[in-house]
Amino acid sequence: MSRATRRLVALGGCMAMAAGLVVAAGPTASAENSITDLGVRSSIADHSEVVAGGGKVFVAAGDRVVVTDIEGVLLGAVTGLAGVDDVVATPDGAHAYAALPSSHEVVEIDTAALAVTRRISFTAYSCLADLALSGQTLWTAHGCDMHTGGVITRVDVSAPDPQPVTVLTGQSTTPTIAVARNTLLSIAPDTSSADVRVYDVSNGSATLRGEIDGDDPATSSRPGLNITQDGSTAILAFPRGFESWDLASLTKLRDYGKDPAVRGSVAGAAISADGDHLAGGWSWGDRGVELYDVATGALTDKQKIPSGWPTPRILTMTIAGNDVFCVLYTSYTTNLRLWRLEDATLLPSAVTLSAPDEATALEPVTLNGRLTLPEGVTPRVRRLEVTRRLPDGTSTTLRRGKTKADGTFSITDIPPVAGTIGYDVSWHGSATVRGSKASVSVDVARQPASLTLAGRRDLVLGDRFHLRGTLKFGDKAPATRSSVTVIRGNPDGTSTDLGTVQTSVAGRFRISDLPDQEGEYIYNVLFMGDDVVTDTIDALFVTVRARSV
Repeated sequence: MSRATRRLVALGGCMAMAAGLVVAAGPTASAENSITDLGVRSSIADHSEVVAGGGKVFVAAGDRVVVTDIEGVLLGAVTGLAGVDDVVATPDGAHAYAALPSSHEVVEIDTAALAVTRRISFTAYSCLADLALSGQTLWTAHGCDMHTGGVITRVDVSAPDPQPVTVLTGQSTTPTIAVARNTLLSIAPDTSSADVRVYDVSNGSATLRGEIDGDDPATSSRPGLNITQDGSTAILAFPRGFESWDLASLTKLRDYGKDPAVRGSVAGAAISADGDHLAGGWSWGDRGVELYDVATGALTDKQKIPSGWPTPRILTMTIAGNDVFCVLYTSYTTNLRLWRLEDATLLPSAVTLSAPDEATALEPVTLNGRLTLPEGVTPRVRRLEVTRRLPDGTSTTLRRGKTKADGTFSITDIPPVAGTIGYDVSWHGSATVRGSKASVSVDVARQPASLTLAGRRDLVLGDRFHLRGTLKFGDKAPATRSSVTVIRGNPDGTSTDLGTVQTSVAGRFRISDLPDQEGEYIYNVLFMGDDVVTDTIDALFVTVRARSV
């Protein structure tokens, strides 16, 4: 029995076609966040720090400084270091400075060669604890415990032989510092006070300008103190949120993220280079990372910590360009990972997308949607990228769409096959607004095929039989040459496979046969169908009589 005959038996002489549509739409960020395993195992007692400069990201991790590019791709590491406790980098990324408390030194790293080029000795100062870099001046904080007091020094790293100079002594305990331009902030936590001292360091010495009442800041972690690069604003990290303070008047500006109804405890903070954006990390709950507009206090973005391994937590974070980088620690695996939140500081946009209730292969389907931009952004026509994903996993970028001035858009496509077809519509964003994307999946039915047959139904034995037929896809001709299979059912119950016939582009075909028995014949014509068009079958009954004498 031929394949076509078996198919004919399975069809049983009748066809059924079912079509449906399943739509799943929803906006997703077009930015591609990523996770990079830094290849370092760490304990919760180890300190880590992350900074960025010159298109590179530097992570202090145990006995090394790991370096990635601005997309989080590993470039290498400077290894063999005696316990890196902190790291800072120049804005151009040419050099990084790592604190090594156990050897009482700061090493200067050439970030192109990934090699230590100089070692700055701090043997005269015990317990190196914190670093800050402003211009060509490296600031260091020292202190062993709550009873020995703390010291702050400065070092001119542009000098051929840099030597530390004492700036402040008598700190109540180990200070945490932040420096920008001519302003030094110092916080020396103890059991009774955590005030932030503000110093003028314009002449190389430190002159106290005043204090900020720290109340109860999260002084147990170094992200508790930040300062904008222009030295104008301090950002304090509290257990339940953040505060900004004007450093000229020493007055509080506003709060960020302080919501007693939302669970979470501050784990880190970072300020963008322009001082416009604050990234706040949260150590538990569902808050993850939140982005705030420093000037207004508005929440501009929030993203949960990625799942996929047990209980990740944020150790430290930084902002590089428009991206936020967080170092994640997992208690079970102890691997450090670098989480990149692409374009997180940009204003959010959203694309919504909807699909029709029905779709059929080879027939137009129209998708409708809207691009929503932040308040204040001038509405105008925006170009969109449209991608079609076929069931076999291949994808095609379609002709680009565009919005109307009000953000609405319509996109029409002709699905080339049946099955679940996905459409992605994305807007790439601008210099100030983050791109966005929406996706929809459509269950596309196969195009219904049909056959019509015509020919003489009564023959005399010995006459040649001619059958004419037309194949259609929907209400149209196939537009390409297709093949149909002809199977003749004989009067004695047997069947004869008459082979295939090719149609014209208009779907027409002809067959010719010479029946050799009296009785009733059934000429079955079958179109096998494919992933675009359904199977179909039609039959013509023909009676062959004996010739009259």
